[in-house]
Amino acid sequence: MIQVDHLTVNFGPSVAVRDVSFSVAQGESFGLVGESGSGKSTILRTIMGLNPDWSGSIKIDGQDTKSTSRTDLARRAQMVFQDPYASLHPRYVIGQAIAEPMRINKLPDPEKRTVELLDLIGLPGQFRFRFPHELSGGQRQRVAIARALALNPKILLLDEPTSALDVSIQAEILNLLNQLRKELGLTFVIVSHDLAVISYMCDRLMVMRNAEAVETLSREQLRSRDIAQSYTRELIAAS
Repeated sequence: MIQVDHLTVNFGPSVAVRDVSFSVAQGESFGLVGESGSGKSTILRTIMGLNPDWSGSIKIDGQDTKSTSRTDLARRAQMVFQDPYASLHPRYVIGQAIAEPMRINKLPDPEKRTVELLDLIGLPGQFRFRFPHELSGGQRQRVAIARALALNPKILLLDEPTSALDVSIQAEILNLLNQLRKELGLTFVIVSHDLAVISYMCDRLMVMRNAEAVETLSREQLRSRDIAQSYTRELIAAS
């Protein structure tokens, strides 16, 4: 579903990602881990077309993103951001926020689909009349997930989806995401500092440092400490 080859991303004279390659199979959950500033979130944003200065190749479901329209890309992949407080418009009720992508893309009956999506994420239909400030952080992140699913994408890019939430709520959101992945056949790429989250959520993970890929591991290799690189061992010990 995702094929990234020799990706390099520049921010002016600085290199944010240097010659990174990886692939993600259909239905797989793939993790990106590493210290702050290593380029993890930049990779997600570049896949979604939010960084203009990059080289290499990115293919989503076989389509080269450089020759794919933003509309087509949005129907194939969506992103859930770290901060549920900042990612929802404060003056839109929840129903508006979820329905807006459907209206922009002229999908039929957005109101009915909004209620279905709220049910899918475990919120009552009457929540569509509430404003974001009337919801808890976990509820807002559920709404952000519902909005990301509005166009029926097959790929979700999740940038630290639980780090802004209380620990007690984090497990609820992670379990919801796992449930949605199974029910809807979704493919995930998840960025997290928390190796416990990655171990729970991901089939494979790539460790990054200083804009470069260090190594790629399976969940089993991570749990059994079958690790080749000293930096990865240090990262696990620190976490």
